[in-house]
Amino acid sequence: MVSAVILVQHATPETIIQFQDELSNELPTRRGKWNFTFKVFRNNSLSVPEEMAETHDQNSAVQFLFTLSPSYLPGSTITVINSSSASVFCNPVREEVHELGGNTELCIPDSHLHLGATTGLNDSFDMFVHQKLQSLWTQKQIIKGDGGQIYELENGNLWIRTSNVFMHGSFKGLLVQIEVSDKRHKDGGEDVIQSVIEKYNIPRGKMSCDFLDKNHSDRYGNLCLQYSRTLDF
Repeated sequence: MVSAVILVQHATPETIIQFQDELSNELPTRRGKWNFTFKVFRNNSLSVPEEMAETHDQNSAVQFLFTLSPSYLPGSTITVINSSSASVFCNPVREEVHELGGNTELCIPDSHLHLGATTGLNDSFDMFVHQKLQSLWTQKQIIKGDGGQIYELENGNLWIRTSNVFMHGSFKGLLVQIEVSDKRHKDGGEDVIQSVIEKYNIPRGKMSCDFLDKNHSDRYGNLCLQYSRTLDF
């Protein structure tokens, strides 16, 4: 899966409506609405690693933890630390999400609940960081996406998601998230993204289609990295 995230800063209502109308003319399958929460944490400088404790009062290394929680992956949080390591944490149990008709791709297996390995009442990972790891990470920003639409095109090989972006209640622009399946692209990822942008007349803006590791595909890790590069206010 190749992805890209575009932020059209200061997009006007006319720009948004025109783009949505043009997408609708392509007769996509609408997959409902969505939203997201993106948080930025910075390491606590007073949290000094044990091996440095005798010689340092503060930790001079600056690290950032980014968390992305899209509503189309219910109860899941994608994380990236310093653009190098990525993890995906989920808290809902598969059978519960299935009953609600949600995406069960990232869920706790039912057997974990039946064997007592989880209560099924877990907090989201970013909430855990905020409440339990305050000595290590300090929240610096929270960015929200609202009023989003999901479009499926090209027989499910292309997904385009749009959302309005807000920070501290202030509108920051229109976010466009592009995901192209492995069947759709065979060459370089950036080339196929550019072809999608031109074909569907996607508005230009600040864009990232970066990879954590080009030799190893990490669909959600790459996506969170792209959010961190694009939503860098």
